[in-house]
Amino acid sequence: MVAGKIIKHISPSSLALSGADKTAMVITACVSLFISYLLIIIIHEAGHLVFGLLSGYKYLLFRVGSLTLIKRNNKFEFKKMSIKGTAGQCVLMPPEGNEPEKVPFLLYHAGGGIFNILTALITFPIAFSIHGIIIRTFLLVLGAISLVIGFTNLIPMIIQVPNDGYNIMMMLRNPAERVAIYKTLKVNGLLFNGMTLSQISPELLDLGSEGFYKAAEELLKGQALMDKMDYEGAEKILSEAASDDKIKYYQLESLSKLMFCKIMNGASAEEIEKIYDQELAKYITSAGKTFISKRRLMYAYQLLIKHDAEAAEKEYQAAMKLKDTYPIEGEIISELKLINEIRKRGEIINPESIS
Repeated sequence: MVAGKIIKHISPSSLALSGADKTAMVITACVSLFISYLLIIIIHEAGHLVFGLLSGYKYLLFRVGSLTLIKRNNKFEFKKMSIKGTAGQCVLMPPEGNEPEKVPFLLYHAGGGIFNILTALITFPIAFSIHGIIIRTFLLVLGAISLVIGFTNLIPMIIQVPNDGYNIMMMLRNPAERVAIYKTLKVNGLLFNGMTLSQISPELLDLGSEGFYKAAEELLKGQALMDKMDYEGAEKILSEAASDDKIKYYQLESLSKLMFCKIMNGASAEEIEKIYDQELAKYITSAGKTFISKRRLMYAYQLLIKHDAEAAEKEYQAAMKLKDTYPIEGEIISELKLINEIRKRGEIINPESIS
């Protein structure tokens, strides 16, 4: 038991406990692992929120797991979204300014890790001052995990996506990366509030990143062309993006969009199946639980490649349900437009299969 080992090392006095107390401590430690993990995510994202607001950013959404709290038109409401490699998310709109490289970034990006470390510094002293086994065990587990999460978040590394520490390191080293991340946040904010990528200034989509956010730029530009229904232009950009495996999340996103463009450009079933391998299929299935774009992709696949009207209709209905729970308004507008285009093509190919 990981939690039991942590407590044993932190609290040697636990060796003298009775059998019943040790059992209670181990059970509490196991339960604490689950509860602590949830609390740590909330605390982490709250750190980004607090320091972001103090730095002049504006609230857009706060996500824990797939549960997402958004603020639109001065009203809060719950939506659903999840991103592979992230347990939570706090998305804020950066402050306006003509010099993005001078916009405050350090506290906003470091806020999550700072809050986690502060949690450990608060919970440890309280835990050692309490004699109750259950509360003490919970606080020790919460503190220990908070400390680990805090430092691993602030130490630069890439797991599924770059962590906060990595983003901070890039922005400290190169002002161009500050501009790239600023523009990414700005684009996210505009999409959230109802603009589509084809409506956003091309200058804003030119992130100018010299690092990993180059892949994000290609994704944005490819998606903007998709929104214009320029599938050939999008395919060219996304083909290049899909060959970059530095960040797996960006590569899988590029492949899923590339697959769609090829379908719309009339690629053969054999060519599509080469892209739609086991890894991509697993990613699309997972992301399709909350992302309408993946249901749109599978709708096109089932209708235009597999010619399975029944399976296609299931994907269509799933997409229609997700449009009511997905938080990013601009993407919903784009997705519904693409879904309508798929439906029209399906009617031309096989009119009797479309209700």
